[in-house]
Amino acid sequence: MSGRIIKDVATLFHPSYNSIYDSYDLAHKIIRICKDNSSAERQTRPSPDVILRRLHQVDEAQFWGVLTGLNEFLLRNILLPEDPMIAIDFKIFPYYGGEQPSLVSDPRLPETNLGIKLAVLSVVERGKTFTLRVRQVGPLESEVSVLTEMLDYAGKLFDPKVVLLDRGFYSVPVIRELRSRNLSFIMAVRRTSPIKELLKGFRRRETPAEVDYTVHGEEGEEDVRLVFTERETEKGAKVHPFITNLDTGPERVSKLYGWRWRIETNNREFGKFLPFTTSPSMKIRRIYFALSMILYNFWIVVRGGKDLPRAYEFKKILEESLKEILKGIRRRPRPPPAAQMFRR
Repeated sequence: MSGRIIKDVATLFHPSYNSIYDSYDLAHKIIRICKDNSSAERQTRPSPDVILRRLHQVDEAQFWGVLTGLNEFLLRNILLPEDPMIAIDFKIFPYYGGEQPSLVSDPRLPETNLGIKLAVLSVVERGKTFTLRVRQVGPLESEVSVLTEMLDYAGKLFDPKVVLLDRGFYSVPVIRELRSRNLSFIMAVRRTSPIKELLKGFRRRETPAEVDYTVHGEEGEEDVRLVFTERETEKGAKVHPFITNLDTGPERVSKLYGWRWRIETNNREFGKFLPFTTSPSMKIRRIYFALSMILYNFWIVVRGGKDLPRAYEFKKILEESLKEILKGIRRRPRPPPAAQMFRR
């Protein structure tokens, strides 16, 4: 499989015939940078200028086509249920450069209020949490447009059993979109004033754990089923409200929604394969994140639903595989040096 990854990534580069480094050299180096959590800026062969220039020359539409095909190839090597659970989440990475139109503002970020917002779609099954799609989200894009795109893609692969969403999606258009597709869903609830009043009633045992509720918005209203779940923590009982169209009780809702946290874990795990960069280029950052997703998913395939190998063990396996692939590549002889002009 690592050979397929190198081969597909190599198709993205188109160096000239007499270039010192061919497409396989570049693909091999980029994958190794991801594996090592390194950066193009720290490389010597090829130099940082060569690597970054070649990355800038990559056709991004071709890139996403190649990466999607490669990711679907990896997905076929995982034994999933016919109707797996999926989760969709937003992840914001801090950005420390100047303002750009594609960035979003978030005061919760460390030492900056500018961030790169990504939408992530994942299968969240036990031992097989696999990322299906990731893309950057602009500051003016609506949650429902992102949801629609992600559900369209998931629908080409399988029929999801349940869609798990956090409170960032809590809106009338999102509920309407899910219902129009006849999809089962569980969604965390924003704690609006009406929800807070119902929460107080639930804590006093005046409000039942399951109630009919109407979500209001500028686009109209939607009737839903509101479910309160309660669990004990070190700081006392915690109550969490959800909306769902599943015909099941609070305990089952809480258990199913618990799987959504796998996508949060995945977003952190991507960091094990994410290069560092000082480049302000959003294109390079998108390419790096997508490649980290591929290596993460490759790790999931190798694990086969188990806890092993650990990340550091997988990286050792990948390193040996990369060495063997590099040995097997037939390298063209370097072109003779071009004639040079000398001053008299």
